[in-house]
Amino acid sequence: MPISKSTVPLRVTELSPSTDYSDTLEDFIKEALAADRRSPVVALFHAVRKFDYYSSGVRNPDTVLRERRGACTAKHILLRDALRRVGESADVELVEGDFAASMPIVETMPNELKSWIVSGGIKDYHCYVVWRGPAREQILDATWPDKLLPFGFSVNNDWAGEGDTALAIVPTFIKSRVEDVIVRKERLLQSLTREEAYQRQFFLKLFSEWLATLSPH
Repeated sequence: MPISKSTVPLRVTELSPSTDYSDTLEDFIKEALAADRRSPVVALFHAVRKFDYYSSGVRNPDTVLRERRGACTAKHILLRDALRRVGESADVELVEGDFAASMPIVETMPNELKSWIVSGGIKDYHCYVVWRGPAREQILDATWPDKLLPFGFSVNNDWAGEGDTALAIVPTFIKSRVEDVIVRKERLLQSLTREEAYQRQFFLKLFSEWLATLSPH
């Protein structure tokens, strides 16, 4: 169930040993709200969304803040924490889906990556934020940055506060909303077979290498 609209303490279990996350988060919020005069929810969503997508297996939100890049888990923990810090009600939800089959094919991708996208079969667990909006819960997916806009990815660059955003993965099964997202995701990944885990890692490697060839938007 969603939490009440109050400031929520950050979960220590989701942070790295750094003790600076709280202060860095405050600085990030001030920076985002100063740069974008729309509502705090819209400003924070786009500030997180614009961080580069980078899959390294590191899921701590303070790493995202330091490096200004990260994958879906860390980016959405960061977005959740930022929204809560400004008094909004937000949770992270995990869903199961086929990560490869959810992507568009881009001409500059290597053939192996294109083949995976065509055939699908990369089982993964995706995160996004569920925000309690003025009228109902709304899905906020801040996975893809602007540099992927020309290639048909669901970048959500035009979200202005109304309705749900498009998901970066087509969900086949909703797992749960959890407070300790990192622990839950790790347990889900451990449930993959050896072949599924290998294929996921290989696909993410190919995808990350292709992303590294793209120029900033």
